[in-house]
Amino acid sequence: GLYTAGKQTPTGIKEWTLNDKVRDKVVAYLSSYDVSIINVDNNEGNVDEPLMDRVNRYLREGVDAFVSLHHNAFKGDFTNVTGVEVWIDRNATEEDKILANMIYNRLVKYTGLKGRGVKREDFTVINQNKVPAVLIEGGFMDGTDDYKVITSDKGQDAYARAVAESLIEYCKLKKKS
Repeated sequence: GLYTAGKQTPTGIKEWTLNDKVRDKVVAYLSSYDVSIINVDNNEGNVDEPLMDRVNRYLREGVDAFVSLHHNAFKGDFTNVTGVEVWIDRNATEEDKILANMIYNRLVKYTGLKGRGVKREDFTVINQNKVPAVLIEGGFMDGTDDYKVITSDKGQDAYARAVAESLIEYCKLKKKS
C-alpha cells in the first residue's frame, strides 16, 4: 500500500506507485485478449491487503496463473545495486518454473537490467503449489541505474511487456474477435 513503512525510492516514490503503473500497463497489453484479470491488492493503495487474503482470493477465483509485481530495495540510499529477479516457491512446481523463466528471460531482455536469476523462497503469496505463481522484483528502487529505468515510462512498459507476453504465451491467450 501507499502507506506501508519503507518500500520507496530514495526520492520518495512509493513502491506501490511503481507497481501500480506496471500493473496498469500489463492490463493494457492484455486488453485485446480473451482474459479476465483479478487484482488482489487495493486499487487505490489505501490498504495493505493481508497476504493470505490475496492468496485466498486468487485461489477462490480459480486463476490460471498468479503474478505478483514488485520493485526491490537494498539500503534505501542510492547505491550501485542492480538487477531483476523472479521468485518461485522453494517447492516450486514445473509450471512455476516454466512461467518464471518465460518472464525472467523477457524481463532481462526488455529492460536491459542485469539478471539476478530465478530464485526460490517461501513468500506467502506464491507458496501454495495449486496455481502457477511467481513474484517479480523488477529492479532496485535504490539502484542508481535501475531507478532511471523503473521510474521511466519506457522502463515500466518494458517490465509490463515482459509479463504480458509471457502470460499470453503461457496461458495460450487468444485475441478477442
